[in-house]
Formats: sequence, structure tokens, C-alpha cells
Amino acid sequence: MDGDKTKTTENWADYVSAKPDTTGGKYLRKFWQPVALSREIEAGKAMPLRIMEEKFTLYRGETGTAHVVGYRCAHRATQLSTGWVKDDCIQCMYHGWTYDGDGNCVARPGEKPAGPFERANIPAYPTQEHLGVIFAYFGEGEPPEFPPFDGYKEIGQIETHALEFPSNWFQTMENHFDETHVAFVHTFSGSHNNLGRSEYDLPEMNIYETDYGMIRETKVPGGALRKTLYLMPNIMRIIIPTFGDLTEVGGWRDTYIILVPTDDENHRVFFIKNVHIDEKDMPAFENMHAAFQDKIKAARPVREITEEILDGNGHLNDYLDHPYILILEDAVTQGGQGRITDRSLEMLGRTDAGVAAFRRVYLREMQAMLDGRPLKDWIRLNEEPALGF
Repeated sequence: MDGDKTKTTENWADYVSAKPDTTGGKYLRKFWQPVALSREIEAGKAMPLRIMEEKFTLYRGETGTAHVVGYRCAHRATQLSTGWVKDDCIQCMYHGWTYDGDGNCVARPGEKPAGPFERANIPAYPTQEHLGVIFAYFGEGEPPEFPPFDGYKEIGQIETHALEFPSNWFQTMENHFDETHVAFVHTFSGSHNNLGRSEYDLPEMNIYETDYGMIRETKVPGGALRKTLYLMPNIMRIIIPTFGDLTEVGGWRDTYIILVPTDDENHRVFFIKNVHIDEKDMPAFENMHAAFQDKIKAARPVREITEEILDGNGHLNDYLDHPYILILEDAVTQGGQGRITDRSLEMLGRTDAGVAAFRRVYLREMQAMLDGRPLKDWIRLNEEPALGF
């Protein structure tokens, strides 16, 4: 596949697609995927999901257990999330047909019989929670081992965030392999300055493969080695400065960033951050987070601002006080490539070595899947990886 440039160019849309009948969509469904932050859904509540060009229902039973089931009731095809959660089941608001977390129809009021009815069962998907995030598995057969990544050997305070980006997920994943962009894209928020580098102090890079994905090493003259891990297909682990308003307590965070397509032109970015806080600093940490949440509620969504800027009705300089300015910078650059970029228009240079390396590995994974060969998968490390500086 690597040697057939024409074929590769023609098939990029298929490889980066999340639709269930595409090569990329089938690949993504072989892994557990985040669907929501744990705090986004309370016990006894339900909400609709749109993941990888499909619709589902997420609900949390009164027991506290999260479930992902089909989007519609089998009776009259009404959206299930508009109904009621009772015990550990969800009941359709139209005629009261009720389903458990395995998708089994357990009640049909007014029908004979009124109890369980196998023909009315709906799809259900394995669902688990890990580090404040709800994950589900949408592939065929038994799901891979859970959790989808090892997490942290020592867990402090976990911070989670999730934001919508108006572009194909693969564009943001490629951006994760491009440390050079930090010197330009993130000058608005000052993140480049936080690395202790001069304005155009661009890093040299070494990137290599592992059983689970890839590792990127970067260093500027006189600086320390920086190491970043990539777990196939859509996870990055990195130590980075956190969002501006959260820098008062805790310092840099050991961070997992996971990209999940909503559809082929939009995706959601999940952040899981681990920070160790001394007990004496906990009141300040909690106050900082409360103030940050208030600021998020008052701010306009990143996706909305990004689309406004790309339409020429604003500029990043107008939003320097946004609590997610760091994310807004990335959203504008990735969205600015087009909802799905035409890679035939690119002219890659030496600073794109990470992007090119990731593309080669990703294409090999596509071919491995098509050939029925084993794919790269996460592994449990015996020791914490050497990240950051």
C-alpha cells in the first residue's frame, strides 16, 4: 500500500472516515471509544449520542451504572433518550416499552404478553467507566480488554474535559505529531513560551514505533528531551501545561488526549489529566476549578467561535480571554484545513516528519486489518513512561 501513491491518495477519505461501512470506520470500532464524561450524565438520566456517524442512547440507571443501547424504540421508532430511566432500565415515552442495559425488551404495557418480548430487543453495547470517562465498544464480537489504556500508576486528582472540533478527527491526530506548530499556533495563548523556548527555537525530532503505537522524542539545542506516547489509533499521552485558568495550582498535567469522530466532518476531543495536589493546597485547587467551571458556562463554545473565525467574522485576537483559548487555537488551524482536508494539495517539509511517520503506520494498520493480521494495541507498561521534561 505504501508504494502505491495514487491508490493511497484516492482512498484517504475511506481510511479517515468513521462510517460503519468504511475501512476507517471498521478500524475505529475495534477499540473502546469514549462517549461522554462521567459527570455529563446523572443517575436516572438519559441522553442521545452521535458517535462515528451513528446514533445511540446513553443512560445511567438509578443504580449508577451507565449503559449504551440503540437510538430508537423497536415499537414506533421514537427516540429512546426522551423517555424515563427506571431502576436499571429505560422506558420509551411513547407507549412505555421498556429495555434493560443489554437491549432486552422487558415490558410492553397494554400488549399480550405485556412482559419480555425477544423480537423487540434492540442493540446494546459494552459500556465501562475509566478515569471519569464513559467508554463503549461498537465493534463486532467480544470487545478487547478494558480499560483501553493502562492509565496512571499513581492517581492524584483527575481533571476531565471534552470539546467539539469542526473537522475530521484524523486532522487533529496528525497535528499531535507536529510539535513545530506550537511555536506558531500557540503564540496567542503563550503555551510556546511555557516550553521555555525562544520564538523560533524549533525542535529536532526522533520518532519510532512500539507494540502499541509510536513514541516521539523532541529536543531543542541546550534543552531537555521531551517524549510523547501515541496509542493506536487515536490516543496521545503527553505532559503539557494546562488551560490558562487552571495553572494556579498543580503545574503541568500528565494528560491523555483521545479523539472520537462524531461524523466525518466533526469530532470530540477528550482530555484526561492527572495532577498531584498536596492536601494543604486542596482548598485552592477546588476553588480554582469552581471558578473555571463558571467561566466555561459563561463562554461561547469553541466550535461556534471556530466556525465564526473561519467565516471571517472574527479573529483569535478577539478571544484571548477565552478559558479554552489553547484549544481554540488548534480548532481554528485544523478546521481551517477544511472539514476533510484534501491531502493532494499539501507540500510537506522536514518539520512534517512526524505526520509522515504516523501516516505510514496508520496505512499499514489499515492493510493489516484488511489482511486479517494482528493490529497494534495498547500494552500495560511495567513502569511509568518517561514523559515531558
